[in-house]
Amino acid sequence: MSRLFYLKNWRLVAIVTALIFLAGIVLGVTLISSKPAKAVASQTVSIRVGIWPLDNDEAGKKAWEKYAANFKKKYPNIKLIPDPYSYSPETFLPKAESGDLPNIFYTWFTEPRKIIPAGYAADITTYAKKYGYDKAINPDVLKLLTYNGKIYGIPRDGYALGLYLNMNLFKKAGLVDKNGLPKYPKTWDELAKTAQIIKQKTGKAGFFMPSKDNVGGWHFTAIAWCFGAEFEKKVGNKWVQGLDSPGSVAALQFIKDLKWKYNVLLPNTLLSWGDWIKFYGTDQVGMVLAAPDVINLPVQDYKMSKDAIAIVPIPKGPKGQYTLMGGTAIMFSSNSTPAQIDACFKLLEVIGMSPKVDKETLNAIEISLKEKAAQGLPVGPRALPVWINPERVKAEDEIYKKYTNVNMALFKPYYDEAFKHLKPEEPYYCQDLYRILDGCIQQVLTNKNADPKKILQAAGKEFQTKFLDKVKE
Repeated sequence: MSRLFYLKNWRLVAIVTALIFLAGIVLGVTLISSKPAKAVASQTVSIRVGIWPLDNDEAGKKAWEKYAANFKKKYPNIKLIPDPYSYSPETFLPKAESGDLPNIFYTWFTEPRKIIPAGYAADITTYAKKYGYDKAINPDVLKLLTYNGKIYGIPRDGYALGLYLNMNLFKKAGLVDKNGLPKYPKTWDELAKTAQIIKQKTGKAGFFMPSKDNVGGWHFTAIAWCFGAEFEKKVGNKWVQGLDSPGSVAALQFIKDLKWKYNVLLPNTLLSWGDWIKFYGTDQVGMVLAAPDVINLPVQDYKMSKDAIAIVPIPKGPKGQYTLMGGTAIMFSSNSTPAQIDACFKLLEVIGMSPKVDKETLNAIEISLKEKAAQGLPVGPRALPVWINPERVKAEDEIYKKYTNVNMALFKPYYDEAFKHLKPEEPYYCQDLYRILDGCIQQVLTNKNADPKKILQAAGKEFQTKFLDKVKE
């Protein structure tokens, strides 16, 4: 769940690691220092690549076939072992504890503060400097992956939540102007009314509200901030929960009203990440919170027309307008050797995920976009970039223009407004917060007489005692 320019300087607890060496063969887990081996360049090495595309990503797999061929030609001594891994808090710990993490893998911006202290991520400071990442990435983003002056990860990209509109349903409901552009809601009150129109005119749900697998809590924080919620705040030397604040209560009451007063939600009250893709991609729901970085999924998984997607800013609430931002980080397992980490950085250059503005980098970006366009996937809307080099940004922009295949007017409101209201995810135990909020949402969606204030008071006590009381700064 969780990309980016004004992030808090989250501080992580100290990581305690040790280098364990045995004569001859390394038998145990070797934690990585920032000093690379001197003979890295000539070593024969294999790396397990967790950032390899998943099986359902046809465009990604075809692009990576070309990347792999280019990489083998350039680095014949390095063997790439596809080991695609989709991060989740439930699967990560077992893999990490058993030493089964890929050498390079993706995770969310909310997770490094847990991964680094636990000793599962390698210190990559020397490599980040060697390959030019330390000076090329937005410093506010890099802070998320830095502890005690040492770098433990590289941001892949960022996201800012917006409001996806299903243009098929908006057209059927008469919610388009003379130019075919959507008449979208500017406030949360307007969203409820727009959702009602969609339900009345099409018979389909107006809005998608998840409630499990941490997705409901994630979306709820984005809504509740607009009502004045402050879920975590520092009071003196202590972090204090604000789940039962007036803003949080008002937001949960709004969710309850969407169900019982406006009747604009799907009948199933237990919905998660994959469900929005299904219901949105099959024209069963009119609006859902999501970001441009996942725009491929409804088209890829459910053959939705790329031209039926529009994205606009998150609506304003009584206390303002906030755009939740998060992101995806690239990290390296702590049992990787120096040669393996160096090989991973070479791979990042070949796939175009580097700060360079050379032919290899730009060609890699073009390979990816060309394959997406060939597969009929939308090209144009983009995730938040992490690079601060104007030359790099401009060069990537030019490639995107070449392959853009959607009407960017359908996304203009989002790009005009969303980045003016960025707000990072909560700093501590964020995924645990989302899980607890899932339960709150479930209660108001299943019980017409549920009391949002009492529900959030109980949830706040749980979050404080089980999690925030552990925070030491």
